[in-house]
Amino acid sequence: MNNIQQELETVCQELDEYYYLRREVIVNHEELTKKQTARAYELHDLLAAKVGAFKNLISDATGIPQTGQEDLWMHAMSYIPTPLVVSSLDQIIQATSLALGKIKRDIELGKRGAQTGELLSLSSPSGSESSEVLTATEGWKAIEGGFGITRRRFGRRISFVSDPFKRVIIFRDVAQAFVLASSGFSKPAVILAGGVIEELLRLYLAHKGVKPTSDTFDGYVQTCGQEGLLKAGISRLSDSVRHFRNLVHLSKEETARHTISKSTAIGAVSSIFTIANDF
Repeated sequence: MNNIQQELETVCQELDEYYYLRREVIVNHEELTKKQTARAYELHDLLAAKVGAFKNLISDATGIPQTGQEDLWMHAMSYIPTPLVVSSLDQIIQATSLALGKIKRDIELGKRGAQTGELLSLSSPSGSESSEVLTATEGWKAIEGGFGITRRRFGRRISFVSDPFKRVIIFRDVAQAFVLASSGFSKPAVILAGGVIEELLRLYLAHKGVKPTSDTFDGYVQTCGQEGLLKAGISRLSDSVRHFRNLVHLSKEETARHTISKSTAIGAVSSIFTIANDF
């Protein structure tokens, strides 16, 4: 399935080609070949079919009119050969390119879903009894947009976690760690991410029937390394997360330089998916 960026890039290319053909007829008064005419009709039908899917998204991202007499899409798709068709197409091309750049940036920041481009809310309604569930659901939507991994895909990577309740807790904590990190709550995000990784390593060792050197984060990391259960780079990553988590102790936060940054917190959350991918 193509993501929204690929879809919009295709729309931009089709708009450029359609604009050129319509301009040749309307502005330059050139006669198209049969092949060009057939292509113009084909592009019209393609773009008309995509209007419903993309015009709201492009309008929301750029603010171009989409209703009433100012509906640029309606004018651009008109068969009547008037200069308004060309000028409307020109504005739509600019708006679509602008929307593509904005949406791409929002996806990188975890603000939009990679597949649909829809804005993601990281907060849940206040006073809602199901706020924790809503936050977890929204968190996973943001994770998909930011890291390109879905809840289902992550679930397959940790199939060794067989306890249904334990799986629910892990899914919840991963989502909430991401929400905390994205919202600037770096310290609790690192604590939560470290806890998830520690538990995943413990359960993974149990699944493999391997007894750890000690029932601690250190013990789990060392045992995975000694037994070759994780790649060397992943083992070092697990060890780094352990050090991240050690930084959360109040005694370690002696100066501002020792305060956990947002990038460190997001890195700790990202480590969950990197390590899980090696299970």
